[in-house]
Amino acid sequence: MYARATNIRFPPNMKAEVVKVAQGLAVVLKKQRGFTDLQVLTDAKAGEGIIVSLWETEADAEAGEADPSYIGQMSMMSSFLYDPLDPKTYEVSVRT
Repeated sequence: MYARATNIRFPPNMKAEVVKVAQGLAVVLKKQRGFTDLQVLTDAKAGEGIIVSLWETEADAEAGEADPSYIGQMSMMSSFLYDPLDPKTYEVSVRT
């Protein structure tokens, strides 16, 4: 299993927008081959968060980003983030 993790920084008053776009992202990802789960962690006071998606294979994790619907959702989110998105792929070493 593999995870794609993306750290995000946003204006603290934009948490609702982050959550709304993440909910749309979940709908898109559920249609992708190999997708298993999405977690979006936020700290509104700090204006920070982490988006973690879980995938069956590394290839599935990286291929999911090529989908036009995924690109659209991430573009919407990027419009109110402080930094460019820089997702990284990790092998899941422990899962319960």
